[in-house]
Amino acid sequence: VRIAPLSPIKPPEGHKDVFDVKDMEKSSPVVVSESSKIFPSARFFMACLLCMCFISLSVATSNLSLSMVCMVRKTSNNTMEKQDNSSCPKKFVDDEGVSVVPCSESNKVDWTPTEQGFVFAAQNFGSLTMLLTGSHADKLNGKWCITVALVLLVISNAMIPLVATASVWWVFAFRVLAGVGDSFLFPSASSMISRWFPPKERPFAIGFVTGGRQIGSLLILPVAGVLCSNSSNGFGGWPAIFYLSAIVAVIFLLIWLIASADKPSKHCCVRAREEEYIARKIEEESLGKRTERGRPPWKEIFTSRPLIVSIFALVCHEYPLVIMLQLLPKYFSDVLQLSSTTNGLISALPIAVLWVSKTLSSSLASLLTANQKMGKTTSCKLFNLVASLGLGICVGVTPFMSSASDPAPAIIVLCLANAFAGLHTPGVQTALIQLAPAFSGIVTGLSFSVVAVFSIINKLLSNTILSTGSTDEWFIVFEISAVVALLPVIFFTLWGSAERQPWASKEKKPDPDAKSETLSENTTVVALAKFSMYLSHQVAPPKQ
Repeated sequence: VRIAPLSPIKPPEGHKDVFDVKDMEKSSPVVVSESSKIFPSARFFMACLLCMCFISLSVATSNLSLSMVCMVRKTSNNTMEKQDNSSCPKKFVDDEGVSVVPCSESNKVDWTPTEQGFVFAAQNFGSLTMLLTGSHADKLNGKWCITVALVLLVISNAMIPLVATASVWWVFAFRVLAGVGDSFLFPSASSMISRWFPPKERPFAIGFVTGGRQIGSLLILPVAGVLCSNSSNGFGGWPAIFYLSAIVAVIFLLIWLIASADKPSKHCCVRAREEEYIARKIEEESLGKRTERGRPPWKEIFTSRPLIVSIFALVCHEYPLVIMLQLLPKYFSDVLQLSSTTNGLISALPIAVLWVSKTLSSSLASLLTANQKMGKTTSCKLFNLVASLGLGICVGVTPFMSSASDPAPAIIVLCLANAFAGLHTPGVQTALIQLAPAFSGIVTGLSFSVVAVFSIINKLLSNTILSTGSTDEWFIVFEISAVVALLPVIFFTLWGSAERQPWASKEKKPDPDAKSETLSENTTVVALAKFSMYLSHQVAPPKQ
């Protein structure tokens, strides 16, 4: 019997799960190359649930931006008579004598610009606890941490209408509570993204999940504008905005409790193939189990140049967004003189552009890195460069377009600024997650705590400058933000990175005995593979 000579085996067309012997000899251990579509999948469902949580956060926090416009009584050199807050009508003394406040405005408050600044900054004071929650997010159950966050948001929004007329500092306290909720949500979500999504899918996941902040603003701002305009009827006015936000948080809390899971192995709907795919891809990062990671490498974290550069790039990104997200309705009211209903609709427009931009750019970044068209660091630097440059220019140009008679140019430029701001998601925000997947909660907590400090400074400074809301005062606020936005063009482009840092994984030292055992196993596997290839060939018929 004559055996036909061996010839190379060609894999079936369209089939990817085939071993290459040469690759098998080089790699250790042998792994089947397998992919798992993100849609439909359990991890995409989890992304939707996390996005829903960020929607709830945004509804519960961004509601203040428009509420402040209609809950604070606009007076000029007026002083309220000190009397019982429950009395109606109220009186105040102006330059011409005594005026009467109608009962429809009896629930409005008289806060100074400084007090308004503290109320705006209260959420950031609460977010400073992210230093604590972030350091434990990678070891705690993310599902229950986010549950705590949603409960705090419900309490905060339900209580503000009840205490607002009593004292501004009660409102400050409950806004701080909302910030504490934020500090539970963000690090826990970042840690869950690291456990649910392989590295190449994370830019998409981050953009999709955090896009909930923009969706929440899109939902609440137009509704808030309508409620502000109908303060005279039974269900309306600024208190209804906070009650509605609390109801939304309760609904999302119930959905989250029923349908979410901390990791793939605990989810009831995840398929075995998808669970194995996620586990293998994450295992390649050497993250290890949360309970086995030991103490975080604090010295390496605080001295890591890529991390420090990314944190301050994030600060420069978030600083102008204070105008875009929280002070924008006030700008439209002070300078462009829009009505409450129109203000709510137009304020949502730049935020819609931001959401579309970050979603599309994050998907594009995932596509580029997955197909190896661009490295992770190159991708993050490129997106961040375009984002910072475009955002800074647009913010700086906006004051020159401000006109109450023709507000369209200013609105268009602000929409363009938010389009550029969306590119920061596949930029610096993705870089922060990629630097240390095993400590993503710590990195997120540290980063956004620093952001919170600068946001407090920003809001207090901006509201102090905007004592009368004049065009000149807004010019100063916009130009300061433009300069800050442009800074990452230099330092992040030069020193930024999205590569996993050496301190971010605790790889065990190789054991010589284990290594020799692995080599022996691999030799056996290769031999069996060759033998199977030999047997798979046809046996030639004998010569006659």
